[in-house]
Amino acid sequence: MGLLLKYISKLSLPVAILLLVGIGLLWLPSFTEHNGGNVMLTLLLTLLSAALLQFFFHFSGMTRDTDILPAVLYFAAISVFPTLHTQWQAQVGVCAMLIIMHILFRGFREKETAQDAFISSLLLLLASLLVPDMIWLFPFIWIAYIVLSAFSVRTMLATLIALGVFVIYLGLGVYTRHMANPYIHLLDRQFIFESADPEEWVMQAALMCMGCYFFIITIIRVDRDSVRQQAVLTLYALFFAATIMMVLYPMSPMRALPLMLVMLTGLAVTFMRQTESVHRGLVFLLYMALLAAGYVVPTLVFDI
Repeated sequence: MGLLLKYISKLSLPVAILLLVGIGLLWLPSFTEHNGGNVMLTLLLTLLSAALLQFFFHFSGMTRDTDILPAVLYFAAISVFPTLHTQWQAQVGVCAMLIIMHILFRGFREKETAQDAFISSLLLLLASLLVPDMIWLFPFIWIAYIVLSAFSVRTMLATLIALGVFVIYLGLGVYTRHMANPYIHLLDRQFIFESADPEEWVMQAALMCMGCYFFIITIIRVDRDSVRQQAVLTLYALFFAATIMMVLYPMSPMRALPLMLVMLTGLAVTFMRQTESVHRGLVFLLYMALLAAGYVVPTLVFDI
């Protein structure tokens, strides 16, 4: 099983391209059921998100492998949810989140992080205009710099200045009626299992449970290459925990779900990139079977 994992999960470039094309076929029904332009925009942004995740893995040091498994798994995770094929706003949020984490992670043990803190905070706040639930991640900017041993008073002030700039921008936009207030229903939340269709939340619950398993394995890992990798993996796991809460008690469920899926993909890849074993081979096959079931059961069995 360990050899099976090695040959299946470490994709060559031609095989990965064929997989991406095959997974992309799952989007075809959405073009006939929804606005084609909206679906195409979401598809292109999803591919951009997958590319940014691949870039993030290459430079973050979370694993030593350089294949494109992160991009393939994330694209598959989005593709199996037809309801996500029109949520282009969510993919903008994912792109912003990956850029923010890249900016944060390069600040490990750096003394001057005020500029990066300002940029990442402002980008997070601007992305929350499209995905309002992202506003709850703002305190994680501080937590990130604490975990990365780069927190300072100047860092905190930079984030607060970014918040002030954003509040002024939002206030002017709402006052001049050039934009609606996206946070007006921010506290009107509902437990996901009470609001979504059973065919959807069962799948989401299964993915969250598997993600929690990856979360635990990531936290207790002892084979990290360096102190920096330990900090990066811990911080990534904390972001995943935050996105689970956003999905469990969402304002806009389908806009928050891709954020959880991109964090889940990252944890899955770090898990599968450890030493090959029967255990990891079985988990890898279970994860792929779960993604396949997530599309087949609602689409073909329940016809939704």
